[in-house]
Amino acid sequence: MQNVIQQSEHKAGRISVQRTHEGRRRYLELTQDIIVLGLCAMLFIAMLIKLVQIGNLMPHGTDFSALIGDILFILVLIELFRLLVIYLEEHRFSVSTMVEVRIVSTLREIILKGPMEADWRQLLVLCVFILTLGAVLRYSGIQLPPPDK
Repeated sequence: MQNVIQQSEHKAGRISVQRTHEGRRRYLELTQDIIVLGLCAMLFIAMLIKLVQIGNLMPHGTDFSALIGDILFILVLIELFRLLVIYLEEHRFSVSTMVEVRIVSTLREIILKGPMEADWRQLLVLCVFILTLGAVLRYSGIQLPPPDK
């Protein structure tokens, strides 16, 4: 199959850009994979440290909003970890996962700050921002069907 593609490209007089530096591209992709694996390890360690901190605070009692903020922080880390795993498997980033991370982190900031303490203009902007992210999340996966040949 590979030879057929190369022969058809050669006959057409064009060479694919991805095939010009194949060795260098593989080396750079391997380097990126190693960097992403390091990021995954650091995220995993950060999640474990935060879980241990939450576990140590629970017997002594803690502020409810701080506890919810920590749990939402762990959820953000989990979503980032999932985003990196998707990148390692498919070598692409998932827009929907990035939008989900942004929604959860925005809600975390609102909960930590307290909606009653924020100015109404800030809350209005945050509501519009979250609605926009929701629309992006809703319509990011919709693609036009391929044209019939």
